[in-house]
Amino acid sequence: MLLRSAVWTVLLALGLCANADARLLLLASQDSSLYRSFQQGFEVGLNVLTLPATQRQEFVFTLASDYRSGDEADSEDVIIAAGVEAAKKVASLNIGDSRVIYTMLPLTSYRWLGDNKMLVENHKVLFIDQPPHRYVNLIQAALPSIGSLGYLYGEVSAEHIDGLKQAADEKQIGLNANALQPRQRLEKTLLKLMLGNDAILVLPDPYMFNRRTIQRLLLASLRRRTPLIAYSESYVKAGALLALFTSPKQIGRQTAELAHCMVEACADNAEREYFPKYFSVRANAIVARQFGIDLPSEDVLAKQLELSYSNKDKN
Repeated sequence: MLLRSAVWTVLLALGLCANADARLLLLASQDSSLYRSFQQGFEVGLNVLTLPATQRQEFVFTLASDYRSGDEADSEDVIIAAGVEAAKKVASLNIGDSRVIYTMLPLTSYRWLGDNKMLVENHKVLFIDQPPHRYVNLIQAALPSIGSLGYLYGEVSAEHIDGLKQAADEKQIGLNANALQPRQRLEKTLLKLMLGNDAILVLPDPYMFNRRTIQRLLLASLRRRTPLIAYSESYVKAGALLALFTSPKQIGRQTAELAHCMVEACADNAEREYFPKYFSVRANAIVARQFGIDLPSEDVLAKQLELSYSNKDKN
């Protein structure tokens, strides 16, 4: 189970003693492969940190559903809430002076929690979303001659339009944002999108993308020879040209680094909102050849994006 293996592994990894200087509680939204991968990344992040024996930190994992609302959490130095359900659980606890890290959160979920007064004052957040400029930089690195970029969005992914527009303007790329309306004919929207742009970008939107829309979107991209850039490796396997994403394991690693900096005085500890530092690029070489695109390797593309990373990027 998540709780037992996590506590045992972390205690062994850090060689903790009973009088650890710092106490950290990690609440996971559910016991699933996604959060187990996050846990593994968190442990990797701990293992690469060099902590003096006098500054050891005690980490305890548990499921948010197993942590009773009547429990007192004010003895923890830092509470890490992984996912929306864990964030909701923190809102129901007496956390005293504990500091909180919200992680594994989409930007839209973070905004929703804030609008509903469910965020504690003393907190940091690590989004699962990529900063807008990183997508634009990837597209320009892969397609240097691109002049126009289509963005297909729904109610949730509309959140990113302003950030993408600013990033595209800086690169002198025209951004054409097209809304996918619930009762609008999908084929008509996709045809308009493909005919008027050099490439298409899609970002996560649970209300817009399902198996039907994804299949038709990929088919339209292949038929019209318009490259599709997406947010998960599964898109690339299905026919998209590129994908940019951060895995749960990568989020876990960066979360461990943020937790350490909350306890220790790190130089970059002043920010409240963080985008992922670690990420992956996946490319479909077969689609690139079919489209006649001389695509740089995944490693080359990722290295170019790493050079532009900054915690201060905001949507």
